[in-house]
Amino acid sequence: MFEGSKKAAVQFKRLIAVAAVPALSVLALSLTPHPSDTDASALYLEDAYVQQDAAAAEVYVTDASGQLLSVSSAGDLLLSAGKAVTVYPQGAPVSAISRQETVEALLRRLDVRPSPLEMVSAVITEDAVEISVGSEMVFYERMSTVTEHETVYQYNDSKPAWQETVLQEGRDGEYGETYEIVYHSGQAIGRQLIDVVDTQPVPTIIEKGTMENFANNGDAVSAISTSADGSGTITLVNGEVLTFSEARTMRGTAYTTGGGVGSITASGTTVHVGVVAVDRDVVPLGTKVYVVSNDGAYVYGFAVAEDTGVRGNSIDLYMDTSSECIQFGVRNCTVYILD
Repeated sequence: MFEGSKKAAVQFKRLIAVAAVPALSVLALSLTPHPSDTDASALYLEDAYVQQDAAAAEVYVTDASGQLLSVSSAGDLLLSAGKAVTVYPQGAPVSAISRQETVEALLRRLDVRPSPLEMVSAVITEDAVEISVGSEMVFYERMSTVTEHETVYQYNDSKPAWQETVLQEGRDGEYGETYEIVYHSGQAIGRQLIDVVDTQPVPTIIEKGTMENFANNGDAVSAISTSADGSGTITLVNGEVLTFSEARTMRGTAYTTGGGVGSITASGTTVHVGVVAVDRDVVPLGTKVYVVSNDGAYVYGFAVAEDTGVRGNSIDLYMDTSSECIQFGVRNCTVYILD
């Protein structure tokens, strides 16, 4: 029988895969003998193009989607015309083109007559049909428990609150057992465990920023709008909108590490592009800013006032190399003070 349930984060599935011969796979569960010498004991088929009443039959067939149907005789399965058919009886394979006929009629037309103790297996695809006849078939029964993975958030107070980055893709865990079941002459004669799958779930890890009204240093800006009182908005290319309380003109310089300048800021952080040094009496430490040069040659971008070392209405922009600092020189800059 087919059974399935899902509770909370655990999913249970039972799937049946059947091999009529080692090279063929179909789907099925049980057998029903037939009285006629011209009929095989049961028909096994892949659930592709067959619709039957599952409640009225003794053979239950299922596919991976869990849809049940049943077939108890080769005479119940009607083939459409024009399919390439290969029949694998006990002897050499036989090829044919199907007509609008049942599997039973096709076998009779090809003079393939299974005995009452033999079984018939049909694998149906869009263009072809493979039919096997034999007294022994091997079934593979798989039972599995799936544990859904979790999503874990890691918070970063130096990233903007709207930004989320997937650091690790998650995957579900699974415990599964596969059994080999051998049927001979319509009866199950053996069942053994042949494979175990045991994988643990891996969580999805997402880094989420917590800094409000801020963007990363290099995030592109599409528009800046200033109100009459000097406040305004900065719209990013990604659609996020930041607000600022004022725009100041400040004397801009640049610095880097080396030559007596250490790598730790006055705030205790490590210097990087996006850190600026200020006079804390003019611009408080921790202030978020957006900086562009007035001549239009430089867009330093978004930054945080984390360092000191300048006096008055000046701002010192951290850059990675001395050559960048020299090229920047001294320039008047517009500094937007973010809310």
